[in-house]
Amino acid sequence: MERPPTRVLVVDDEAQFRSLVTELLIDKGFDARAAADARAALDLVGDRSFSVAVLDLVMPVMGGMELAEKIKQVSPDTQVLILTGQGDMGSAIDGLRHGVFDYLQKADLDIPRLARAVSEAGERSRLTRENRELLTRLQETNRLLKALHDVAAGIAGEPHLDRVLDRLIAAARILCHASVGRVLLFGRTHGDDLVIESGAGEGVEAVRGARLHAEEGIAALAAAENQALVVPNPREHPRYSHRCDDLPAARPGMVCAPLRHGGVYGAVCVAGPEEGQFTVEDRDLLAILARQAAVGIDNALNHERSLNFFTHTSDILVSLLEHLDIFYPGHSRAVAALADMVTRRMGMSDDERRHVHYAALLHDIGKVLVDPAVLKAEKFTEEGRRAIQEHSSLGMELLKPISTWQDLLPLIHSHHERWDGKGYPRGLAGEEIPVGARVIAVADAFDAMTRSTPHGAHRAPEQGLTELQAFAGSQFDPKIVPLFVAEYRQRGHQITD
Repeated sequence: MERPPTRVLVVDDEAQFRSLVTELLIDKGFDARAAADARAALDLVGDRSFSVAVLDLVMPVMGGMELAEKIKQVSPDTQVLILTGQGDMGSAIDGLRHGVFDYLQKADLDIPRLARAVSEAGERSRLTRENRELLTRLQETNRLLKALHDVAAGIAGEPHLDRVLDRLIAAARILCHASVGRVLLFGRTHGDDLVIESGAGEGVEAVRGARLHAEEGIAALAAAENQALVVPNPREHPRYSHRCDDLPAARPGMVCAPLRHGGVYGAVCVAGPEEGQFTVEDRDLLAILARQAAVGIDNALNHERSLNFFTHTSDILVSLLEHLDIFYPGHSRAVAALADMVTRRMGMSDDERRHVHYAALLHDIGKVLVDPAVLKAEKFTEEGRRAIQEHSSLGMELLKPISTWQDLLPLIHSHHERWDGKGYPRGLAGEEIPVGARVIAVADAFDAMTRSTPHGAHRAPEQGLTELQAFAGSQFDPKIVPLFVAEYRQRGHQITD
């Protein structure tokens, strides 16, 4: 691409000399303009379009050196040449100190010398401007890369798929300055077709479940080729699909990047640049983000699979326990619901609450290893009571081989410990008992007291709450009991077996 001619400003108070220099520069191919004084010169350089300023050293009101300094303040990339009839070295040194590019004497000035000096000054101006723009772009790229790193780290550590996808879309739009965005996760059919299994962003609900034929969809193309794409006019692309790629925006343009890691196969797309068009830099930034996000999506999917395993396996074990422990149908699920009620009031994190919930659900699972005759007895013998007291340790041993349940084991093992240290199996006291186990102990005791069984007097809910308060500080954590009582009185009617 041919560069436009160098723009030159000539400033001299002598009209004849000013006109002569200007015309000579125009004849040499420069885009030259003239100004008679400093005020006119500063008005002209305000738009920063002049690469070179040729200034007379001695002018009324404001001399060339002072004007050179003011021009540099207004237009830093403009290079200054000083023309003077006074050929002393002091003036030249002073000019260099003021950022003057060159110092030429009027008496010795010839056309080739002037044209060469202006050309070299114009090249210096161009390089200075390009270096400054490059530095600006580099600083912006570093800023974006830092933001990209921070976003990617947040995505990688987010266990919930919907939040991962929402954060991905938000980050993609910000990084690419796009107005809309969408992420699509594909599943394969028995043939070459794809199914949009899930996603997030604009219009996803309308396309979820849509089947894409082979060779259909720009987003599918990015995923298939594992390559990010910049598409200036998506509707004109041969792979455009209304179901897959329709992202209405005020301005045309789309960028798509593949999401591929482990079992993840999909694409993230943004459309509608806020200004101008999408660039190669937008494509590359989105590709980096997508690579990091694919790892986060895979982690979130694995986390969801673990939760499904927790849920289904826990249901199976609880159903087995209820088949054996005939006097306590619904007890395990009720204790989990009561524990949820308290952990919400305590402000625990989602992960902490989840651990307590599943530990409460499985707190009695060790009973499946107790002699069924003991469980079905209406009255416990001393031997039977000792056998029952083994269930917390048996439950821990039963679940220990399953690595995903390691965080639950201390809670299951300790749910019969007492605040005063007189519990079992280890005689832990106070803060030695895991807080989740202390929550489960209160929930377990309350449900057992208010449930009709042959093993103790049945109490109405208010009587059960009174009993908990009576043993707060001895059997139960004195801080958890008041929370349980307050929450149950407010929300207890919402809890069903």
